[in-house]
Amino acid sequence: MSATPWQSYWQSHATHNSFMHEYEASDGPYGVIEQYWQSVYATFPNDAVVVDLGAGNGALSHLYCQFLSSASSHSTCASHACHLWHNVDYAHITAPTLHPWISHTQADMHELPFADNSVDVIVSMYGIEYSDVTRTLTQAARVLKPDGQCVLVMHHPKSVITAQSKITIAVINAMLQEPMLNGLTGVNIDNVDALKRYCLQILTTHLRQVPENSQEDVKLIGQNVFNILQSNDALLGLIQQLNLLGQNMAAHAQRLVQQIEAAQQVAQLQSIDVKTGFTHSNFSSLEFDDSPIATTMLAGK
Repeated sequence: MSATPWQSYWQSHATHNSFMHEYEASDGPYGVIEQYWQSVYATFPNDAVVVDLGAGNGALSHLYCQFLSSASSHSTCASHACHLWHNVDYAHITAPTLHPWISHTQADMHELPFADNSVDVIVSMYGIEYSDVTRTLTQAARVLKPDGQCVLVMHHPKSVITAQSKITIAVINAMLQEPMLNGLTGVNIDNVDALKRYCLQILTTHLRQVPENSQEDVKLIGQNVFNILQSNDALLGLIQQLNLLGQNMAAHAQRLVQQIEAAQQVAQLQSIDVKTGFTHSNFSSLEFDDSPIATTMLAGK
């Protein structure tokens, strides 16, 4: 899969992950994710070398630092502190790290830049499945030390995340057909007030036409359009900003398409032999309100 839709995204995104919230949460699906990783972190060997595959801005290393902070209050921090944590992503990541032992490495997951038997733990959160997983797992097994562990949390094809991706893609594709987001080609608008009326009409039409489960996506796009129109730019500047919004929406749709493809790959992964290089592997699901939010894989060498 191409890194292009993610390159600018990670450089401009405020949170560590690709959602609107960080994983530290007391309840809801984010709380389920947090609790799972907290239990994983408690099993890390002392002075471990950890590699996070498809790390993005470093959500898991950030959450690990939160774990260390909590553990330190119980005088157990030293027994779990890592020696090195490598965040690996195909996109170039410029996010700052909290500690000198955490680093960002731009690399292809299919050719990991680590020596054989040099890594204690490999983790991934909604990341490894964007690669050719069978090839990446072969690399993971190569770099892991004997008795090393590989812990993966991956997209589930029937999760609410995947379902929402399909809804959002449909809304974006419909909106991108509008001249409003394509330089107003073929539309005669000669002043800012006329542009505002035109945009409001387009948004209102889409809001009335889409199913109820798509309305929030239309409203979010509408909020972005409204924010642009509230600036003091002249007409040409507003048109250019709306066109840029359309380009950003198209890139977002590409990321969502990749997410759906990644989830489908995870479903196929469970039906093939992934034990090459591992002594065992086990799949399970993380659930919230009796619905899957992720597929997990735990493998050992």
